[in-house]
Amino acid sequence: MDGQLVDQIIDLLKSVTADDFNKVVLGIVALVGLVVSPVLQWLIAKRQATLQEQISARQVELQEQIAKRQAADNISAKRQVWIDELRKEVAEFLTLVARLEELRRPAPNLPLQDEKRNFEDIAEANKRGTELGIRIKLRLNPKEDEHNEFVRLLGALAAVCKDPPENETEEQRHEAQRQFGVARDAVIEHLQTILKHEWERVKKGDI
Repeated sequence: MDGQLVDQIIDLLKSVTADDFNKVVLGIVALVGLVVSPVLQWLIAKRQATLQEQISARQVELQEQIAKRQAADNISAKRQVWIDELRKEVAEFLTLVARLEELRRPAPNLPLQDEKRNFEDIAEANKRGTELGIRIKLRLNPKEDEHNEFVRLLGALAAVCKDPPENETEEQRHEAQRQFGVARDAVIEHLQTILKHEWERVKKGDI
C-alpha cells in the first residue's frame, strides 16, 4: 500500500510541468506575502513609533537641559555683575570714609575760606557715603549669614568714624586711627570672603 502511494506521488510529480510548478510557487509566495506582509508592516510601524517616542523624549530632555543651562548662565552673568558692582561700591565707600577721617581733623588755624571748603567737602562726602551705604545694603541678602555679618561690620566701622573730641591729644588721634584701620580691614577681609564664595558659584554655574 505504501509502495503504491509512493508511486502515485512520483507519477504526480512527473506529470507536473514547469509552468505548473511556477504557478504553485507563485501561489505559495503570494500566500506567504499575504500573511507575512501585514505582520512586517505592523512590526515596522511599531518600531518607528517606539523610535519616534524615544526621539521625542530625548528632544524634551535636551530642551530642558538647554533651558536650565540658559537660566544658569543668565544668573551667573547677573551674579558676576553683582560682584563687580559690590566691589566697586564698597571700594568707593571705604575711600570716602577714610577721606572723612581726614576732613574731621583739619590742619589748625585754617583760613575761613578753607574751613568753608572743608565743611562743604564733609557734607558732600557724608551725602555720597550715605547713598553708597544704602546701595550696598540693598545688594545684600538678609537670609545669608555672611551678608548679615558684613552689615554688622559696616556698622562697626561707622561707629568708630566719629568727630574727634575737642583738644584731641596725639594719643587719642593715634588710637582713633588704629580703631578705624582695624574696622576697615575687617570689612575688607569679610568682603573678600563673600566675593570668593560668589565667584565659586559663578564658576559652577549655580542657580
